[in-house]
Amino acid sequence: MLRYEMTPMDVVTCRFGISPLNEMCLSLRGLRAPGTYASSVAESFLHRPEARPHRSTLLALVNDELSTPDVVNPRPESPSPRLTSELRSLAAAPPRALMHDLDRLWPGCPPPAVNGPSAAVLTRVLVALEAYWTWAFAAFWLRHRSILEADVRHRAARSAGFGLLQALSELHPSISVDETALRARSRMGPSYAAPVRGRQVVFVPSLFTLAASHPSSDAAPPMVIYPARGQRQAVRPDSPVRAAALLSRAKADLLAALAEPRTTTELAAALGKTPSAVNQQLHGLRRAGLVRGARAGKSVLYSATPAGHALLAPADGPVRAGR
Repeated sequence: MLRYEMTPMDVVTCRFGISPLNEMCLSLRGLRAPGTYASSVAESFLHRPEARPHRSTLLALVNDELSTPDVVNPRPESPSPRLTSELRSLAAAPPRALMHDLDRLWPGCPPPAVNGPSAAVLTRVLVALEAYWTWAFAAFWLRHRSILEADVRHRAARSAGFGLLQALSELHPSISVDETALRARSRMGPSYAAPVRGRQVVFVPSLFTLAASHPSSDAAPPMVIYPARGQRQAVRPDSPVRAAALLSRAKADLLAALAEPRTTTELAAALGKTPSAVNQQLHGLRRAGLVRGARAGKSVLYSATPAGHALLAPADGPVRAGR
């Protein structure tokens, strides 16, 4: 049982957030409990050849109780942070923080994939997560995020119409909130009580929790993960198959990597290409009306247009992939 001790001010400053890194890591629960959750994206990734170097590392990030390390399940510090910023924060975290979480996950017997110098283990985990995003989760995230955003809009509407406490009381039967405390019954993790003390409680919808989930440490920023509305919807990854039938495979992969806005440098790193090669492919996709760019400071963020997203949607029948 989790208990966050709150003042009335702590209650009114509660907010919602969506975290791509948090959700991607929670999806690894599907490796230990296949078929339990709405998507088999993690399991499907392990069947790809690109997963072979990372399989053991990803499996080590979720134990048989379906717990995951706090450090790879961050509290979203804005309503909808970008994955790249969350990965930068993870890379900047003290390596010992990850090792502490892994020791809790695997007391006395950590898997070989997460054994060794703490800095090396952190690097290994980052590389594995980036590969998982690039080759599997990015294509799934666009549709997935739309379900999570719809949940947050629903909570906002309920709060506006019936008050915040009423909206929070409807999140899940395992969660209760009043003006002095938040209580959450979790299927996993330790029980503890912790004062909020102005640190702001963040509620995070997820497709990969069956009841309330929360950080394992009372020192972690206050966060409660709850089952999103629409969790049982059939959510399939966007497929680049039809795009590849009309474009080259390289351009189709680039279009699929734009599930969220990215710079040329980020795309090059994700796809293992040079920035100049990515720029050339982006130029062709922009001329075709499938990609657009928007300046953000000194960088240009590229994203798929509605036509690009439509091209990525699964085709009704089998399509021959282009070469």
